[in-house]
Amino acid sequence: MITRGFYIGEVIDELSVVAGQVSIRNKLGLMDLSTLTENFFRDLLNAIHSSSLINLNKERSNSPGLDLGDDVSGLAIQVTATANATKVEKTLATITPDHQRRFKRFVMLVVGKKQGSYSIDEQAAKRLGFDKERDIWDVDDLARQVVALDIARLEAVHRLIRKEVGRLKVDLEIPDADGKYPTSGYNLWEQRVKPKVGDGSAFRMFVAQSAEVSEEEIEADLPKEIRLLAKRLSRLPRVTREFLVMLLTRQTNRHSGRFHPPWMTLLYDTVKREFRGDDLDGELGILEEAGFVEVRVEDRHENGPPEIGVRFPGRCEDLSHSLLPFIKEKSLSLRTVVGEVDFSAL
Repeated sequence: MITRGFYIGEVIDELSVVAGQVSIRNKLGLMDLSTLTENFFRDLLNAIHSSSLINLNKERSNSPGLDLGDDVSGLAIQVTATANATKVEKTLATITPDHQRRFKRFVMLVVGKKQGSYSIDEQAAKRLGFDKERDIWDVDDLARQVVALDIARLEAVHRLIRKEVGRLKVDLEIPDADGKYPTSGYNLWEQRVKPKVGDGSAFRMFVAQSAEVSEEEIEADLPKEIRLLAKRLSRLPRVTREFLVMLLTRQTNRHSGRFHPPWMTLLYDTVKREFRGDDLDGELGILEEAGFVEVRVEDRHENGPPEIGVRFPGRCEDLSHSLLPFIKEKSLSLRTVVGEVDFSAL
């Protein structure tokens, strides 16, 4: 069972890494924070405080003095990498009368570590109700706020950290002497598989024998259709091809009121129960767009429970009807043929 300590430990560790990256950037004179950073802390604070902060810079480019605001609670926040008193005073000086009408409390959030003490213009602070002991936060303060959360909100914060902090750490990376960053966006893309395709002679012979027809009667476009099918598969993400393999493995050939051969069928509810991934409808959507599946849920009372139809798409009936029997007859692996797009045995 995952404990509070596990959640708190991961959240604090990740926030400490972010603070460390900002500290390094500061030493190199890189003081600006991106919109991604502002939005990350907007979402984090909303998760911690159940607030409704929005990015004020969307309303007005570089809203003076403030980055985030919640019109419901009256909280407004400046997110900054600069921890000194000059930055605090500059922020307070740029808070407008409109901000004062909209917000009741103004906070400085230092992404890093704040100073031990601050000497600021007390008159300006008093005018805005700003308390330098209470209203200057850093990552350590956020950590203390996280520790005090109930388990439901703690889990929500942990989910947010798991989902978003990786992107933030990439955004805060510093380029090397050649201007290259440790993480390349180009390297984040999956490489497309290169199909392996035979001449189709083995498959042609199989079709002739199983259908008891001459090879001359087999569709002339068969080799071309094999290549097109391989190309369609190669354009699918790897995990989606593997998902298709499992659909083909678990298809039941049950009687269906919606699908007829060469369609193969599965019960949608069974797939939903057995698939342990987090994006079932996304995988089905990709395959449906590519022509490999159809999901039918209409006419439940007339045609039975929701079903998923699976097939090998294309205009060649020989290929659609006979590819799966060929794979079984030749003891080939669906994971190799479909998952790796290796049609060399055909």
